[in-house]
Amino acid sequence: MLTLLKKLARGIGLCWHYGLQKQKVDMAYRGDFAAYVAVGILYSVIQLFFLWALLRQIPDIAGWDFPSVVLIYGFGQLSFGYFAMFFFEFAVRFSDFYIIEGNLDRPLLRPLSPLFQLVMENLNFRDIIVVLKGWAIVIWALSNLEPPVALTPWAFIMANLLAVIGAVVYAGAFLTVASLSYWVKDRVGFTSPLFSISEASRYPLTIYNPAVQVFFSFVIPFGYCAFYPATYFTDPAAWSGWLVLSPFVAAGIFIVGTLVFYRGLRTYESTGS
Repeated sequence: MLTLLKKLARGIGLCWHYGLQKQKVDMAYRGDFAAYVAVGILYSVIQLFFLWALLRQIPDIAGWDFPSVVLIYGFGQLSFGYFAMFFFEFAVRFSDFYIIEGNLDRPLLRPLSPLFQLVMENLNFRDIIVVLKGWAIVIWALSNLEPPVALTPWAFIMANLLAVIGAVVYAGAFLTVASLSYWVKDRVGFTSPLFSISEASRYPLTIYNPAVQVFFSFVIPFGYCAFYPATYFTDPAAWSGWLVLSPFVAAGIFIVGTLVFYRGLRTYESTGS
């Protein structure tokens, strides 16, 4: 038990030092940080305006009114924000920077888990803005549901837990797809289509046909990043089975992603430079 605690403390210490170094680099470019925040907020405003304009003409989408659709969108933002802080840059840069340019050699020479090092090297604390934006949207939506949801500590705990589960789902899916670069080398990588798919999953799954619902629940299970978390607050009795399933789905896809990553690592060939 003592050994386990020592390893945990060591891991937390390494995360802290990696995070400090990454934060110093990010804060050296304050203009870029301000632009990043402004663009992110503008993007969300445009998307929310689109939803508002659509539901102004149509009272609801398959029984989902404006606040409930916004709640789904907010959970999508919240889950993606947590994911982006740890995995976004790693997933996007993996093919080009680490595989093709050979920068994966460096983590392999250190006595630490390569995957852990890659995640720590690519920490992106700028995306705390996405998390805060997601929380603002979720809180507004919960307050405007019919009936409104009381903003109790338990509500915040459950919302955060469901969002973290969604972030693990995102991480597992993006890790799996990014790891394909071991076998098929492409500077663009394979993560771009996942962003489009994740956007489509931020609407009520019930508006899609059954095949698409199965796809978002079991194949690329992004339904657990936005839709299913929202159902905990809108209609938990009808969706309780899916909510119980969510941590197992998250653990499963992350394990798959980790296995694919380390299986591909066996085939990695350095550039030799």
